[in-house]
Amino acid sequence: MRNKRHQIASLILKTNEPTEFKLSDLYTWIIWQYPRELKHGLCGAVRPPLARHGWYPAEISRTRKIILVHGEVLKPYKTPSEAADWISNFSAGDDK
Repeated sequence: MRNKRHQIASLILKTNEPTEFKLSDLYTWIIWQYPRELKHGLCGAVRPPLARHGWYPAEISRTRKIILVHGEVLKPYKTPSEAADWISNFSAGDDK
């Protein structure tokens, strides 16, 4: 399967797997302030600096200082909490 991608604002997201970014790559994006603990880091959400754009689920690695943005979701979520819930469910084995 080929890696499909789409561009949102200044970043290109993969549509078939998470896209890895350095924290500095997301300097113009909005990062949700209330991430939740996971076994391997934090789950949260990010969104581009575009009016009325939704939130993408994101996994944050504190040790590697990277963020995995899940552009493979069918569409961005309305709230950062909903996006973080997707990560929590996905990590628990419930692939929505």
